[in-house]
Amino acid sequence: MSTELKDALRSRRIPLTHQRLAVYQLLKKSRAHPSAETLHRQLKGRYPSLSLATVYKTLQTFEKLGLISLVNIPHAQARYDGITERHHHAICQSCGCIVDLFDARLDDLPVPAAAAGFKVTSHSVHFRGLCARCSKTSRARRKS
Repeated sequence: MSTELKDALRSRRIPLTHQRLAVYQLLKKSRAHPSAETLHRQLKGRYPSLSLATVYKTLQTFEKLGLISLVNIPHAQARYDGITERHHHAICQSCGCIVDLFDARLDDLPVPAAAAGFKVTSHSVHFRGLCARCSKTSRARRKS
């Protein structure tokens, strides 16, 4: 069991339930950046009483506590990330896969002049395009 999770919940006097622990553990081990619906579907077999609303509320709580982060993709379903260390993402516009990018050069981007007067507290870089699998499939379709 994660001490990070126990300490964060204890500090806010939030009980650690089996369901919260299951959501946390599944999200922390996933690199797929799952949606709440995906997490719910994966846990429903082991926790039949687990509702989708509980999963959403749990994810919101974890995000507020800094235990997870929301990968906010415009015009798409909210996805969640169990990696809390600073990183960025590459997002496939075809299949929706999200790849974690760890690169200090992206962490240290200068604030553009157009943002003068805007107090930037953090930033996240998202590259959009086609993943290797979708790109290969697209090339194969064009050849046929």
